[in-house]
Amino acid sequence: MVIISFLIIKTLDMNLHFCQSFHKTNHLHLKALKYGTILKREVLVNASFQNLTEHLVLESDDPFPGYYCSEKHPADISCKEKSYYLPVQSLSCCHDDDVCRVSLEVLNVLNVQACPSQITLMGKYVRAIRVKGLGDKSLTRVTEIFTNNGIHFFSNRKVPVYLCYIYLKAFFEVIKIDTGIFQNQLSPEIYYLIIPEKMEWKLFEKLITYQKSQSIFKNYDAAIGYWMEKPAFTDFLRIYGKSLTIKQLDEIKNTFSDNLSLFNQNKLIF
Repeated sequence: MVIISFLIIKTLDMNLHFCQSFHKTNHLHLKALKYGTILKREVLVNASFQNLTEHLVLESDDPFPGYYCSEKHPADISCKEKSYYLPVQSLSCCHDDDVCRVSLEVLNVLNVQACPSQITLMGKYVRAIRVKGLGDKSLTRVTEIFTNNGIHFFSNRKVPVYLCYIYLKAFFEVIKIDTGIFQNQLSPEIYYLIIPEKMEWKLFEKLITYQKSQSIFKNYDAAIGYWMEKPAFTDFLRIYGKSLTIKQLDEIKNTFSDNLSLFNQNKLIF
């Protein structure tokens, strides 16, 4: 009886140890769904397939901050995430919750990612739909689905190339791959690096530009954002790049935080 009891206790202890080890090993790989914002700046131009639609479609031509790289170490031209923007003509019929509902329909039916956004156009902010994974064949179906749900777009027109501020609201399906580092599950070349405080765009622009100027490694696009979770907002750098390693991502995150700390101590002045 004593031997049996000892074996049961020993087995339970081994199982507990196994569960603890399993949790410790795998807690970094738990998936999560986040909802938050992205603020970025890109050069927008008319989409290459504009002649196939009656609606105005803009595409990102050169993402910030790739063109801040030096001539000796330019960013790889492949370091671009292809996104399209469809400016919305009427504000009264375009609420973010409506767009989110329709976006899920577009994702399920066409496997095209869509989300509400605001962009600068002709000197002012307008609502827009940002879409990814869009091709000329699916463009008509995307605009049809949104139009059928009361969301109408600008008519097609020629727009001069311009530098645009872009504000996105989106769901992020992420997986934690290291401490303070998350990877997007739908777009695996997008990463989120947690930073210690809320960031204004002008300061972010100065810090990331300075960071790139001091490093040979520059082949990534950066933006800022946050997602909402209990008990507070989580602020992050959004990083986009080809074949980035955890070591590189960790270096980007730590260098940025170090420079931010130096700036707050008035030891780094721009």
